[in-house]
Amino acid sequence: MSTKKDTCRLTAATELRRQIEEQLCAKTFKRHQPRSGEETLRLVHELEVHQIELEMQNRELRHARNDMETALENYTELYDFAPVGYVTLDRTGVISAVNHAGATLIGGVRSLMINRSFKMFVAAADRSAFTEFLGTILTCPVKGSCEVALVKKGNQTVIVQIEAMATASGHEFRLALIDITERRCTEVALAKQRQELKDHNSSLEVRINAAVDDIRQKDQLLILQDRRAIMGEMINNIAHQWRQPLNVLGLYLQELPVVYGSEDFNRTYLDTVVKKSMQVILHMSRTIDDFRNFFRSDKKKISFSINRVIGQTLTLIDASFKEQQIGIAFHPETIPMTSGYPNEYAQVLLNILMNARDALIGHNSGTALISIRMFAKGDTSVVTITDNAGGISEKIIDRIFDPYFTTKGPDKGTGIGLFMSKTIIEKNMGGRISARNTGSGAEFRIEV
Repeated sequence: MSTKKDTCRLTAATELRRQIEEQLCAKTFKRHQPRSGEETLRLVHELEVHQIELEMQNRELRHARNDMETALENYTELYDFAPVGYVTLDRTGVISAVNHAGATLIGGVRSLMINRSFKMFVAAADRSAFTEFLGTILTCPVKGSCEVALVKKGNQTVIVQIEAMATASGHEFRLALIDITERRCTEVALAKQRQELKDHNSSLEVRINAAVDDIRQKDQLLILQDRRAIMGEMINNIAHQWRQPLNVLGLYLQELPVVYGSEDFNRTYLDTVVKKSMQVILHMSRTIDDFRNFFRSDKKKISFSINRVIGQTLTLIDASFKEQQIGIAFHPETIPMTSGYPNEYAQVLLNILMNARDALIGHNSGTALISIRMFAKGDTSVVTITDNAGGISEKIIDRIFDPYFTTKGPDKGTGIGLFMSKTIIEKNMGGRISARNTGSGAEFRIEV
C-alpha cells in the first residue's frame, strides 16, 4: 500500500513541475541591462534564501498531507468497521453513505444501497412515523431518537433504535442504527412473564384465601367435635350438680303430706317450704345457664377475667370431682385480665382438668389432688394446672398435643382435646401452652 502512495505522490510532483515550466515559457520577460557583480551576488543570495524557504514549506505541506491522509484512513476504518450502523442521508432521505454494520442491519449489498431511499427498508407500518421523525430532526438542531422496524430479505424483521441529527447546513442527516431486536424480545417476554406472575399471584391469593377459610372452618369443626366429645362428661356433671338439689326438693315435697293436717301446717310453714324450694330451683336454673354459656360459641375477642372463667369452670365439675374423691386447690396470686375468647379458654381448662382426672383415676394414688395456680408475668397471664398422678411418660410427652393422639381406648378418647387446646391458645389467642413433668405428676402451663 505504501508503494502505491509513493507512486501517486511522484506523479503529482511531476505534473506540478510541468505546469510551472509551461507558465514560465508563456511569460515574456523584460530584458534588463547587465548588472554589476555585487548586485548579481545579492540577487543570487536572495534566490537561495527563497529557495530554502520554499523547501521548508514544501516539507511542512508534505507532513500535513501525510497526517491528513493517515487521519482519513483511520476515520474511514473506524467508520466502516464500527459495531454501530452509520448511515448518511440527503435531505430527501436518500442514502449517500453507509458503513458495514449499517448495511448488515439494513440487509443489502453496501454498494447497491447508495442512492436508494432509506424508507424502502423501513417496515410499512413505521414509514409515516419515520418521515415525521426526519422532519422533526430537520427543524430542531438537536439529536433525536426513534425506534422502527427494518425489513430484510426473506421478510426478516430487525428492530433498530435510530439516533439522528441534521448537519448544520440542513442538507444531510447522520443516522446511528442500534440493533435492539433482542432487547425488545426480552422486554416482551418479561412483560408476558410479569402478567403470568400477576395472574398466578391473583389465583394464588384466591386459593390461599379459600384454604384459610377452609382451615378456619375445620378449626371450628374440630372445636365443635371436641365440645361434643366432652358433652357426655358435661351431662354427667349436670347429673351430679342436680342430684343433690333434686333430693332436697324431693324431701320438701314428701314432707308436705306428712305435715299436712297437723298443727305445724300453716301459712308460715307453707311459705317457708316454697321459699326453700324456689332457692333450690333457682340454683338448678343457674346451673343450666352455666352449662349453656359453656357451649355458646364466642364470636369476637373480648377482655375477660381469668379468675372468673376458672371459677365458672370449676363450678361445672365440682360435684363430679367430689364424688370421685378428687380435690381441687385453686391459688390465685393475682386477678389478671386478658383478651380472647372466654368460652374457648374455659374449654381448654376443662380439657386439661378432664385429662388430669383420668390420670388420677388410673393412678390409684392415695390422695388425688389437682392444684391450680394463677399469676402475672409482666403483661402475660400464667395459669398452671398440676396433678399428682405420677406424670407423663417421656416417650409420649412430646406428642400429647398432636391431633388424634391418645393413650386411651377408642371408646374412651378421641385424641383431639389437647390438640384443640393448643390450637385455641396459640392460634386463636396468640398465647402458648406446654406440658412438663414435676416430682409428683404433670404440669400444664397456659400463657396468654
